[in-house]
Amino acid sequence: MATAVDGSSAAVQPDPLRHHAHYQDDARGSSPYAGGSSFMERVAEAVASGMGTVGFLVVSTTVILAWALTNHVVHFLTRSWDGLLNGTGFDPAPFILLNLVFSAVAFYTGALVIIAQKAQTRTDKANEEAAARHRDELGSFQTELLQRNTDLTEQIHTLAEQLNHLTAQVHEAICVREAQAPPEASV
Repeated sequence: MATAVDGSSAAVQPDPLRHHAHYQDDARGSSPYAGGSSFMERVAEAVASGMGTVGFLVVSTTVILAWALTNHVVHFLTRSWDGLLNGTGFDPAPFILLNLVFSAVAFYTGALVIIAQKAQTRTDKANEEAAARHRDELGSFQTELLQRNTDLTEQIHTLAEQLNHLTAQVHEAICVREAQAPPEASV
């Protein structure tokens, strides 16, 4: 029991969300595998961690747009406009623009999948750790309850023996008193 601020004693209730602290912001943020890994494993982990970020998407988008603008976008747009006006289409065969769009979609899909997998891995690990802590806490609580139950059972057994002994003493006292009492005369 803990003493409350006002001086009264109150039972301290554990925080019901104590096992879910991993959902709060964590300063660690580093890979649990990078510490004892080889150089190449640390490099691979760093590259994968860097690629699986929103910052990577922003930088990559900037590079792709800069490349596309400096390499023929203006020329392509004038040709496309002329193609639309002449009826030959804006993306003539072999459909370079369509391939570029599909490549960009694949690029962004891959990066977003990596981001999602990293987040899911962190969540799964945190949930496993929380579940283990919760199981340990439940185990210790059950052990404590079993010990209390054992203590109460022993106390009940002791009280039952004392009650049995007292009952025997009362029975003996009553039987002796009845045997020593003179018989009453009937009127």
